[in-house]
Amino acid sequence: MPPRLPASICAIRKYLTVANKSRLEPRSRSPIFQRLIGLETEYALHIPASSSQGTLSRYGLYLQLRDALKRLIPAVEARHMKEGIFHAGGGAVWFETERPAAGGGLIEGATAECRGLRQLLAQQRAQDSLLSDAAKRAFGKEKIRLLKNDRDAKGNIYGSQENYSAEFASSWRLWLWRGALVAMLPLMLFTWAMLWLLTLGIITYTLLATIFYLGCERFIRQPEGLARALFGCTMEELGRAAPTGPRWLEAFLSFITRVITAPLAAALFTAIWLTAFVRIRRQMLPFLLSRAVTSGAGMLDDCGRFHLADKAPAMNCLTGIGGLLADRPIFTFGHLFKTVYAENWLPNDYFTLFSSQQRLQIALGDSNMAQFAEYLRVGTTLLVLDCIEAGAMPPVPKVLRPLKALRAICADPTLRTTVPLVGGGNCTALQLQRFYLEACRRFLDEQEHPLVEAREVIEHWEETLDALEEDSQSLVGSLDWVTKRWVLEKAGRGASWQTRKKIDLKYHELSPDGYYERLRSTGVAQDLLSPEEVESARRNPPLGTPATVRGRFIREFAGGAEAVSANWKAVYIGQGRRTKVIRLASYRRSLPPEGPSKDERVEQR
Repeated sequence: MPPRLPASICAIRKYLTVANKSRLEPRSRSPIFQRLIGLETEYALHIPASSSQGTLSRYGLYLQLRDALKRLIPAVEARHMKEGIFHAGGGAVWFETERPAAGGGLIEGATAECRGLRQLLAQQRAQDSLLSDAAKRAFGKEKIRLLKNDRDAKGNIYGSQENYSAEFASSWRLWLWRGALVAMLPLMLFTWAMLWLLTLGIITYTLLATIFYLGCERFIRQPEGLARALFGCTMEELGRAAPTGPRWLEAFLSFITRVITAPLAAALFTAIWLTAFVRIRRQMLPFLLSRAVTSGAGMLDDCGRFHLADKAPAMNCLTGIGGLLADRPIFTFGHLFKTVYAENWLPNDYFTLFSSQQRLQIALGDSNMAQFAEYLRVGTTLLVLDCIEAGAMPPVPKVLRPLKALRAICADPTLRTTVPLVGGGNCTALQLQRFYLEACRRFLDEQEHPLVEAREVIEHWEETLDALEEDSQSLVGSLDWVTKRWVLEKAGRGASWQTRKKIDLKYHELSPDGYYERLRSTGVAQDLLSPEEVESARRNPPLGTPATVRGRFIREFAGGAEAVSANWKAVYIGQGRRTKVIRLASYRRSLPPEGPSKDERVEQR
């Protein structure tokens, strides 16, 4: 009688058997790596205690960084709900915070829309380089640095989000979504009206507070204290202070805004949960739960334990709007909520919500310092997404209690932990990754002319999984969590938690003093991109995307006589009724040397 296989192997073999059978069925040929993709990365500001800038708000530091960035590359103001700029590379830089007066704030960089994996890697590295150089110019010898990580020493979570254009819904789900948008219109209008009333109230408060201050200024000894209570800063600082006023007013506005938007948020979330990317969410979830083995950044927790991923242990739901109710979802739809309640006052914006193609945003993923880890994170996700949309993904192994399984996978750097599957059996994260690897390999085999780039991802994916099973140390310099763990081990077992945590954070510093950058300089960490590719991406937007048009108009008109602003959908030149609007919904894959074509519709309004 032959020996019995472990239950985990049997469970995965069952799914692979189904996958092999499905290979016999004819599949339609599908485009590979052709969707628009982009990354959003939040950078923390590390301010040394000895810095003279320590008393300046993070908003003030952002303004200095923004001005320095404008000296490096042409840029225009963002026509967006968040304060920021768009630059000639096609991307954007924001000040990301909800409560600036309370002292918070991050620098967020959003890459231009890209259509290829290597194109995206170059844009992300160009963004890192631009922001690092801008910080050096803005802060000089103050040693204020940007950290490209996901969690600070106090446990605050931020980091990276991935964006992929994908099929939002089809058939009855698409019509249900469109019907829900129409049904929610009265609620949207009511919400907008309440927010306008709130804005009117803020204006009224500002006028009354100014009159009160001017009336009392001569009769009190310390008018600065009264100004701080009323405005959050002194009168001299008012023009460059955080735009939300004092802390008490900021807290009130944050609370009342949540109350006003809660009914709309609940209705929208219900519609999203029933219709949005349903098949993709279901079939991609086990892949994302196990993806940390190749793309996690590593993290030292408060008890000194090492985890594969920095942000993953903080995830508390599978699908959500993100932040409204302290939710940290794997699939986040906050961008749709912002469009509905904050940016939807233009008819063109409203009608884009009816499209069957929308932006799939994945919040489960760490910011990577290692180029190879970032390459695998995006490349494997692209392959899985292409496979799912083509209908070539076989039935996936369903993980029981996904969030608990995610934490268990990330808490074990030996990669031996097994997670239970629905229907019985267990499997490891590596086995889950191999299931998707084989499914994507078969999918590519069925394509008549698969991209060489996609084949390379398959090869690197398999080699990495093999190395993780045999000797993970061979991946030092290639995978972030392996590299960081190796660096922490070099500190010695006797090192205190504080020392090890400083190493953890300094690994992500975007400066020559950062530990990953030191490894690069010594050749331990290898780059996939050449310096010429990164330098080109610093100056030029990616071809064949809306960013091509946006970047060229910004480079041409920034700093000119007419005011210029931009967002993800259009470029605006001029003011008032004479504003020219260059819509980016229609664009060519590549532009002729002579400049924009008729596909970039210029509207006069």
